[in-house]
Amino acid sequence: MELSNILTNLQLFNNLNEVELDEVKNYLSDIKVYKNKSTIFSVGDHINYFGILLKGQVDLEMDDVFGNKTILSKLSAPALFAESILIKGVREIPLSVVTTMDTEIIFFDYNSFSSKNLKSKEKVKDNLIKILAGKNLFMRDKLNLLTLPTSRAKILYFLSTQARKSHSKYFTIDFNITELAQFLNLNRSSLSRELSKLKKEGLIDYHNKTFRIL
Repeated sequence: MELSNILTNLQLFNNLNEVELDEVKNYLSDIKVYKNKSTIFSVGDHINYFGILLKGQVDLEMDDVFGNKTILSKLSAPALFAESILIKGVREIPLSVVTTMDTEIIFFDYNSFSSKNLKSKEKVKDNLIKILAGKNLFMRDKLNLLTLPTSRAKILYFLSTQARKSHSKYFTIDFNITELAQFLNLNRSSLSRELSKLKKEGLIDYHNKTFRIL
């Protein structure tokens, strides 16, 4: 598929005409291909570009000094990553970006792009604001989840949110059990124990990544 066709399917470049797309291309890297479990950025890396996920999936992760990993977010294509960090002027990225499957990424030199007087600039900025607004809503939900007092409350909140997004009581999540524990900031065994309790109580049923609220 031609790059122009790929770009028109991305929310960041919605409503751009051919001339405007040609402007944008000057600030994009070639498409990069990464294998599963590849580290795109590590904590402390200096970044000059943000990533546009074209195919595949990445985790945004944080590790503490004791080796505990927390998954802040799991992004599936199409999606952006590291854009808010770069726009804010933070050069050292405070998290790691790791692929969870074979993935294709293109990098955008947004700072150079936004410093030029281009026809496409205002449209791209408007699209970026909409994307960031959506991510802010996600982070609000994540904050609400993490402030809940018990493992059970966190699990129920997460499953309720997933059901609401899926518009169904039957849905599949992106996380395996280890990843879900890291996302909810729970011990894996505690998560497994609470899920088993909820199943025995007749509140939920599940198999692997597929859940049903009863």
